[in-house]
Amino acid sequence: MWPKVSIIWLNYNSRRILDIVLRSLESIAGLDYPEDRYELIVVDNGSLDGSLGEIASFLERSTIRRKVIKLERNLGFTGGNNIGFMARDRESKYVLLLNNDAVLYSDGLKALIEYAEQYEHIGGLNGVVLKYGGNIIDSAEVFLSEMLKIDVPGEGMRYPWILKRPYYVTYADGCCALYRVDHLLRCCGGRIFVNEGFMYFDDYLLGLMLWNHGFKLACIPKIVAEHARGSTIGEGSPLQHYFGARGRIALSLISNSRFKKLILLQSIRGLYKCVSLRPSMCTRAVIDGLKLGKLVMHKYGILIDLYKAPIIELNSLWALGHLIFTRSTGRRILRKIYEDWFIKNLKKLTVD
Repeated sequence: MWPKVSIIWLNYNSRRILDIVLRSLESIAGLDYPEDRYELIVVDNGSLDGSLGEIASFLERSTIRRKVIKLERNLGFTGGNNIGFMARDRESKYVLLLNNDAVLYSDGLKALIEYAEQYEHIGGLNGVVLKYGGNIIDSAEVFLSEMLKIDVPGEGMRYPWILKRPYYVTYADGCCALYRVDHLLRCCGGRIFVNEGFMYFDDYLLGLMLWNHGFKLACIPKIVAEHARGSTIGEGSPLQHYFGARGRIALSLISNSRFKKLILLQSIRGLYKCVSLRPSMCTRAVIDGLKLGKLVMHKYGILIDLYKAPIIELNSLWALGHLIFTRSTGRRILRKIYEDWFIKNLKKLTVD
């Protein structure tokens, strides 16, 4: 018998991308998975644009087992998913986090479950996610470097690239990620994320926490979804830069990277060179990142050993390069370094 799964799906003021949102819901309704073995938990983060009404109308025409939770205010990706996790069916063995701008393939959930059932030591799992409407890789295996930079080897490449086996990863991309409930409970208690993280301080922290508790994460070489990345917050938007830097600075405080000072310097440099951010917002990102790191350390007692997870290790010269490179040049050079690291370590990263 297939295990029960709770799918947690957040909404916030999504009317402008309603076509994608409804396609996401349609994909859940059309899953090749027994209807009585999965449920949909919709958490609306205090939307004011009427999008929840459209979503409710769709669900009324559907046979999906569902729960709809309307929050009075926006609790972000972290708080919203935590609410959804608390509302899950207590018989669910897995939870699937799915963005409302991600569309599942009909066999996507079944593929993830089949792999998860084979590997009891895997705490979290994701598959290949393509860019919306195409066959170009959006996300698959996801890694952090010692400079706490995120890299997705193969991103922008035509599937399947070199993805032939399940590989261990630093964390599972939160746009479409499957987690084993009992591992989450042992690692995080009654929540998945740190509430105060809000966004861009969520899936990678959870992945590192799972590794630190002895649970591994992996990516399977199977396409499971498409994703219109950046359609909710806006790719390259001021909020994305703010929350991204805030989270990176916070993680540098609670982790043992060899390059903590360089990470802080590079984060500050990157913020003040970002033309879309006002100086006051740059300063706020730095201060808020430091505050968040201290809060997580003291309130939750979270300290991260990066090196318990697969991490892209850098020599001092390449770490220093993060300060020297311009944004465009640095992105190209570092991408090549990270990709070479992945290819070199394929054997070590292969799931055993």
